[in-house]
Amino acid sequence: MPGKVLVAMSGGVDSTVTAYLLKKQGADVIGLTLKMFEGQEKHLDDAGKMAAKLNIPWYFEDYTDFFRDEVISYFINTYRKGKTPNPCCYCNEYAKFRYLFEQMQKHNADKIATGHYARKTFKNGHWFIAKAANLKKDQSYYLSLLDEFYIGLTEFPLGEFPSKYQVRKIAEELGLEVSGKKDSQDVCFLEGGDYREYLSEKIPSDKIKKGNFIYKGEILKEHEGVEFYTVGQRKGLKTGFHKPLYVVEIDPVSNNIYLGSKEETYFKGVKLEECNFITERKFFKSEIKLRYRMKSAACTVEILPNNEAAVLFDEKQSAPTPGQVAVIYDGDLVAGGGIIRKAF
Repeated sequence: MPGKVLVAMSGGVDSTVTAYLLKKQGADVIGLTLKMFEGQEKHLDDAGKMAAKLNIPWYFEDYTDFFRDEVISYFINTYRKGKTPNPCCYCNEYAKFRYLFEQMQKHNADKIATGHYARKTFKNGHWFIAKAANLKKDQSYYLSLLDEFYIGLTEFPLGEFPSKYQVRKIAEELGLEVSGKKDSQDVCFLEGGDYREYLSEKIPSDKIKKGNFIYKGEILKEHEGVEFYTVGQRKGLKTGFHKPLYVVEIDPVSNNIYLGSKEETYFKGVKLEECNFITERKFFKSEIKLRYRMKSAACTVEILPNNEAAVLFDEKQSAPTPGQVAVIYDGDLVAGGGIIRKAF
């Protein structure tokens, strides 16, 4: 690839091999590492070492303050609203790629590249994110809210690799120490920990929004705080009830959490907000993923004004969760996505 490319390097095998592949193609590659939360340095140490091994310039930029205000605050506040955030999707749209674009301009680069397992394609005059060849590692879901502007600027070299083994093999053959390095966690700043523990550290105990578990109009017991539950949850409720109960709805006004049977967590559709669609159509058949680890489900999409959409499932789906990202697929292409406002 001709031109100057800024590669986001995390210190892992994926971003390192991405930089290597682009350099091999003839690109003028520079590595950039973003620090986005305190304590992250221990995960990033390898980035500079790998850049040196590849003989490419490397830069380190501290975005901790911006990330705290733009992503971590969103994460905490969404739970406090009785919803379940998707920080990875949100970060890609509102933080990470904007930081990378800022650095791309600063270093006079022409393109950005990341180690995401995804592809992009140009169709009908538009850039689309597409599923990776390696469907087990496919990360198109997490890039679904990305503006077309950033899609056009970004390369995803690993999207064509059918297996992670091949990527590790390249690193191993190059003698790179990161060839066997474990994959990073989905929510980087949790560092593999439980989100409830993280929230307990960030929210003063007297500010936790406590209320009651309600089942069929009756109070079962006080819960620990709306921040610690999510729609569809069964484990950890500790109600002592004689049959399994599930979270059906969380009311952030009364702070009550409504429980029901498994069947009551199934809904026929969702309303989406803060949508990003790359399509001229307003009403069409498609497929939807309500969470990353789920099989796509057939649906009908209606795009509404004000960046909103309504989606009707062909078959009822379990636990569409307010705050989560719903992604609309047109075959392998990401037609768009949005944040679930409510299920119906």
